[in-house]
Amino acid sequence: MSDGLEERVAAIEERLRMESGLRASGDRDLGDMAQTVRAQHHLIQALSITQSQHTELLHAQGDAIEALRREHTAKLDQIITMLTSLIDQPGGPAGQ
Repeated sequence: MSDGLEERVAAIEERLRMESGLRASGDRDLGDMAQTVRAQHHLIQALSITQSQHTELLHAQGDAIEALRREHTAKLDQIITMLTSLIDQPGGPAGQ
């Protein structure tokens, strides 16, 4: 009967070694996944910062464009006023 017991113990020991290897492999896999998740988290944070900086830059550019638009509109209004007064002057195109 001890022969059967020794075989059973050997089979259990082999199974324990195999399961230990599987647990170690699972731990490595979980460690790799955790490392990947951390890297992705850092990437997302960096993208968020970059997007925030780009948004600020776009707002500044939009403000600058709006200021130029207002300035040009004012200058065009001034030119139109001047042309209108020239046209309306005696001896001008409308006064002839």
